[in-house]
Amino acid sequence: MQELSDIIGTQERGGEAAAREEPAAVSAWRYRLIVMQHHGAVYRAARLLLRDGTEAEDVVQEAFLRFWQRGAGVRQPREWLMKVARNACLDRLRKSGRLVSDDGMEVPERGDDRDPAWHFEQRELAARLRRAIDTLTEPQRSLVVLFDVQGMSTDECARIVGINVNQVKVYLHRARRRLRLELEGSE
Repeated sequence: MQELSDIIGTQERGGEAAAREEPAAVSAWRYRLIVMQHHGAVYRAARLLLRDGTEAEDVVQEAFLRFWQRGAGVRQPREWLMKVARNACLDRLRKSGRLVSDDGMEVPERGDDRDPAWHFEQRELAARLRRAIDTLTEPQRSLVVLFDVQGMSTDECARIVGINVNQVKVYLHRARRRLRLELEGSE
């Protein structure tokens, strides 16, 4: 009969060997939890950067596949996923050499008692704002999407974009100033 210590030692060594074979893979339950928690936010960020729902879905799928394969050591999955998705979006935009259009980005509005002219003005303002955001250079554009739209902190934005917190603040200030001037000039 095998000794208890021999059995435990064998199991530990087997566990270590298994861990060495695929150290970066994520467990299935953690992966499902991360998908449920962060899929919507990652999709919205990709959709805002690409202005194309189909491409955004592809980017999100790519980001989550990478997380599944390499995310075991990731401590802040939302930031990691946002960074991977942002980089994939930028790669797609660079490869296509296109300016992003705002087709299909109408957000359904809640019914209220406001004048129809007010609703028309708000849709026009939103379209002008989307066009103005499209003209921002990187990393200003990504920071506006991550900070102002997604509500991420300056620390999170800094880690995702790969710059320091002070640079995030400067880029956001410049981006907002440029957006304000563009919107005031287009009235």
